[in-house]
Amino acid sequence: MDGGLVIAAESREDRELGLLTRMADVLGTALEPQSFFEQTMEALANELGMVRGTLVLLDRTAAKLRIAAAHGLSAAERARGEYAVGEGVTGHVVQTGLPEIIPDVSQDSRFLNRTATRRIDAAHPIAFICVPIKVDNEIVGALSIDRPFAVGSMLDKDLRLLQIVASIISQVLKINRLIHVEKEEILVRDEHALEDLRRRYRLENLVGQSQAIERVLSTAATAAKSRATILLTGETGTGKELVANVVHYNSDRSTGPFIRVNCGALPETLLESELFGHVKGAFTGAHQSRKGRFELADGGTLFLDEIAEMSPRLQVKLLRILQEKEFEPVGGTHTLQVNVRVVAATSKDLRKEIRAGRFREDLFYRLNVIPIHLPPLRERRSDIPRLVDYFLEKYNRQNSKSVSKISPKILDLLLEYPWPGNVRELENCIERGVVMSPGKLLSADFLPEEIVSHRQEASGKDRLSSGDETDIRRTVQTFCEEIGDPGRAREAIHRLVDESIIRKTLAQTRSQRKTAERLSMSRMTLRKKMHEYGIDQ
Repeated sequence: MDGGLVIAAESREDRELGLLTRMADVLGTALEPQSFFEQTMEALANELGMVRGTLVLLDRTAAKLRIAAAHGLSAAERARGEYAVGEGVTGHVVQTGLPEIIPDVSQDSRFLNRTATRRIDAAHPIAFICVPIKVDNEIVGALSIDRPFAVGSMLDKDLRLLQIVASIISQVLKINRLIHVEKEEILVRDEHALEDLRRRYRLENLVGQSQAIERVLSTAATAAKSRATILLTGETGTGKELVANVVHYNSDRSTGPFIRVNCGALPETLLESELFGHVKGAFTGAHQSRKGRFELADGGTLFLDEIAEMSPRLQVKLLRILQEKEFEPVGGTHTLQVNVRVVAATSKDLRKEIRAGRFREDLFYRLNVIPIHLPPLRERRSDIPRLVDYFLEKYNRQNSKSVSKISPKILDLLLEYPWPGNVRELENCIERGVVMSPGKLLSADFLPEEIVSHRQEASGKDRLSSGDETDIRRTVQTFCEEIGDPGRAREAIHRLVDESIIRKTLAQTRSQRKTAERLSMSRMTLRKKMHEYGIDQ
């Protein structure tokens, strides 16, 4: 038998483990996509026993599928490998998004053999497996292999393994797409675009009038005038990136770049190269030197999102930059100096991370020069009506709609809901309502089910038992009869209930700020009531 068709007689498990181990090594070249693609094809050949393999990507400009990497094909054969979407087996996989297994290519008329590499040999039939590559639910290409004929169960296992490799390729494509877009935004910025950004991120454009958001605005305004490092904390969806932009575009660094890095989105080795850059030959696949985000952010602001996800080793390198304003690229010996303002953000409690040994205490103090905490939406419910108006206007404009009315019933639903996803969840809710509502009134029918069901669940929990309700009614009726004047009785009962609730809430929260937030009133109103009721705190 042809040696190229012989699969090593090692166990299936060993070959699968070998392939996945090799893929983990290859990931180190993910920021050099062409090198990553070629090494992936080599790994498939060595570990899966494939005869030939191709990775095709969709060129949307020409509406063609072209070979991006291959094994077992010459340069001329690669050049011939061009397909329309829907053409041949590979084109069909890209068109439908469904994988294909062909046990014997000689028995399937859809094979075009455009690369002219396959030779019909009845004694040695060739199987073909092809899987789609998806990025954010969009089909962007396909990965295929030719392998010696095998029984169906073996081909199914190869399909499963190939789908894992395809998912890794899709993540590499997504990472490089994001990096490319962000760098285009960094490098291509004219004065007109800069003015648009300054207008968008004016301090007064932050929507809200609660005491909590006023404190955020005040601190952000002061911080923008300084060069100090800022640490933004708060739950996911509270607007940390928005505040980081506001700080940058209201500072004297606004003409410099604003660069964002999500520290939780990349493995340690890729994050290190992305932050600090690398020199040519620093690692396998580093065919050219590459600037990192710190160097690109020189003269501007670097926003490090999800800083708690950074590994201890990279925390040490970050600490040095914050202290010394200098670093070396990966694999380099030349020290670079940068003038970068760092704004870090996290949804985790860094003090707990320090106690658990996952975050450096000295780095925390370097980052926490100006702390800004963004409260969850449930603690600033008084801002919800303004936010609703803002998002209605925004999505009416974007969708050419005129949904301008919202009933008190719906507003009550929005005010009562706890918003675990915070402002981001509220924005998504209003966008959905605007898009789906047919007229000018925002309909409850198009609100997410969890918001409507929360009112029903809460009403069930808050409802008094029939016995308690009867006792309260009886007490109120007796009191009204004793007072004689219904107006005076109503005022006295209202005052008693109001005072009791304020005292109880103050006792629970031990904070005027939190009490005002929970009772949906300003701190000034709360203080007036406390003075009126003789409440001291």
